[in-house]
Amino acid sequence: MPTDSQSLYGIRRPKSTASQKDLTSSSTLAFTTHFSALISKESNPSASPSTKPLTKGRPRPSRSKPDIFTVHNKNAHKRAAADISGDSPHVIHQVHKRGADIGYVDEATLHRSKRRLAEKAKLYEDLKKGEHLVDSSDEEEDQSVLRNPAASATRRAESNSLVDFDRKWAEEEARRTRRARSPASLSGSGTDADDDDREKEGVLLVDYIDEFGRSRRGTRAEAAEAALQRRSAPPPRTAAFEDGNDPDNDSKNPTNYNILPSAKPKRPSNLIYGSTVQSAAFNPDANISTRMEHIAKARDRTPTPPPEAHYDAEAEVRTRGTGFYAFSKDEVARKEEMDELLKARNETLGERDATAKKKSAREKAKEERRRKIEELRAKRRADEFLNGLGDLGGMGCDPGKEES
Repeated sequence: MPTDSQSLYGIRRPKSTASQKDLTSSSTLAFTTHFSALISKESNPSASPSTKPLTKGRPRPSRSKPDIFTVHNKNAHKRAAADISGDSPHVIHQVHKRGADIGYVDEATLHRSKRRLAEKAKLYEDLKKGEHLVDSSDEEEDQSVLRNPAASATRRAESNSLVDFDRKWAEEEARRTRRARSPASLSGSGTDADDDDREKEGVLLVDYIDEFGRSRRGTRAEAAEAALQRRSAPPPRTAAFEDGNDPDNDSKNPTNYNILPSAKPKRPSNLIYGSTVQSAAFNPDANISTRMEHIAKARDRTPTPPPEAHYDAEAEVRTRGTGFYAFSKDEVARKEEMDELLKARNETLGERDATAKKKSAREKAKEERRRKIEELRAKRRADEFLNGLGDLGGMGCDPGKEES
């Protein structure tokens, strides 16, 4: 029978379970007694250490799954607050400084800034007036370069600028002239109400014709400018105008002079006036037959051979390989060179064939001589063999018989 420290199958029980009572007893009394003892131990925490239950092994972690409402990243708000706090060395504080914090600007710096701004303003005024293009002769340009190279370079850059100050000045003068001609300016009332009315009048959209004869829609100022450009535009010079046969070219049609030649279309020459029978409508094959005849002539024409194009050895500078031959560009010289090369080729092939024939003849002679030598060797071996057989026969006979 197995002891208490062994199980039924001979496996040794662990020591932790051997000293404890078996809770799997079927006795209800033993279970009740053990349960009451445990309750009494839990209710009396001030008991002696000897009465405390023994804990064997390390505590196991909880195997319960995390809830969806649990915080996965704990203390994240505290760390974020620490990052944005003023004590953190990783935070950059933006400080708005005032004039008192920046400091005092000395008079020299202030004077230099004002002087540079004044120079820029004067330069812009010179550009607007065109005074930077005064020194246009070569002598003056050379003298200016000798005097001040930087100023001459600046003048050249300004002369090549993309801003057309002349046109800008002309537009401003035209705008100023139109304002002076307006009724409000003639009356002398420069009140704000007149300015507002003038602005409203300019905002109103009207239909007008530009300098190219196109219908446009814009403000009254744009319409007045387009009319001024049409009046200042020269009359078109066309062939019909020079001949005087253009019915539209009369003094009763003043708009004809305001349209550029490129904008006005040319009158077609094949116009049909009155009732006319169009024969092409009843004979549509005439154009087709004409086209077919043209195609047939192009087909029956003798084909023109393409020009002969040869490789040009002088077109590029490079080293050619061994055996490269640069042919002449002249057709006659090129043909002679080709004939010479062909002749040399034929001679080479003839010499090669003669050498091959001589070699084959020598090989045949060698084979014939080798065959004769083999025949002589075979004959000599046969004679030696027969002589050997005769010697053996003489050795076996009686000498007395030979003498008799």
